[in-house]
Amino acid sequence: MTAAAEAFVGGPHLLHEVHPETATALGTLWLAVTRAGGAVGFAPDAPEDEIHAAAEQAIEDVRAERQQLIVIGADDVFIGTVFLRRGAGPVVAHRATVLRLMVHPDLQGRGWGKALLDAAVAHATDLGLEQLRLSVRGGTDLLTFYPKLGWTEVGVFPAALRLGPGDVRDEHWFQLQL
Repeated sequence: MTAAAEAFVGGPHLLHEVHPETATALGTLWLAVTRAGGAVGFAPDAPEDEIHAAAEQAIEDVRAERQQLIVIGADDVFIGTVFLRRGAGPVVAHRATVLRLMVHPDLQGRGWGKALLDAAVAHATDLGLEQLRLSVRGGTDLLTFYPKLGWTEVGVFPAALRLGPGDVRDEHWFQLQL
């Protein structure tokens, strides 16, 4: 990913229409973030086909309106993404879960992650939601990223994530009141 690629894409914006190349764009980004050690649901050495299958499923969930996708990018190239999944059922309909905040490793540190998160918060507010939640893999700098943006850590699940032999991490839960 180059700065030239960054120049031709827009966002963040809510993805309203899924195109044939959307899952490929998501899979490409997800693979790059995973290989760079990003905490997005896979160990860094996860099989490429598993990551692409997860991207296909995530896009199917967007198509079926089970979750929403906010992107920075174009139809066939994503610089960054974040998903928002509303609570299912009457007792959790007031909240949503923020999932898979990803920015291409070559473009991190430029404010894209904050822009995506701000867009997710704005969209959730527009939907009338009252609260957002997310989880973070322990051992990452994300444990300081979210509190700087107003998120509150509300719990820890010790040894919840196994990335490989001898690499077990806590899962930290954060909440934001809207």
